[in-house]
Amino acid sequence: MKKITIIILSFLLIFYSNTFVFASNTNEIHTLEVFEDGSYIEEQIDCSPTVSLFSTTSTKYGHKTATYKSSSGNTIWTITVSGIFTYNGKSSKCTKSSVTTTCVNSNWKITNKSSKKVDSTATASATATKYTNKVAVQTIKRSVSLSCSKSGKLS
Repeated sequence: MKKITIIILSFLLIFYSNTFVFASNTNEIHTLEVFEDGSYIEEQIDCSPTVSLFSTTSTKYGHKTATYKSSSGNTIWTITVSGIFTYNGKSSKCTKSSVTTTCVNSNWKITNKSSKKVDSTATASATATKYTNKVAVQTIKRSVSLSCSKSGKLS
């Protein structure tokens, strides 16, 4: 009986000494740049809920998307950086970074896609070019960065 009590107490001590972290989804939209023709770029951050059981380090996955829209609000193209981050309350680190793009409008083409990770930041870059009669008439170079704080907040 004494062994069972010790085992149960040990289990409870281990169970309650670990931190449970449940973070909610984030969905923030910000308009960053408005062009002369009324078109604009918005950025939106999304992240998955974080669950950390029996560990002092948590992992969070998120992405930030820059969306280029026409003056009427139609999406023309997007550039998205995705990152996987670890954090523990004292520091944070980006462990993986990737880039994805979409181009809805056939007059636009996206080139020079790249991604990188430095410390606690994931960054994606791309160049979007608009063509009229096979001639480039507008070029937008865009970088999108996603950072994780030591407490797990993505920005």
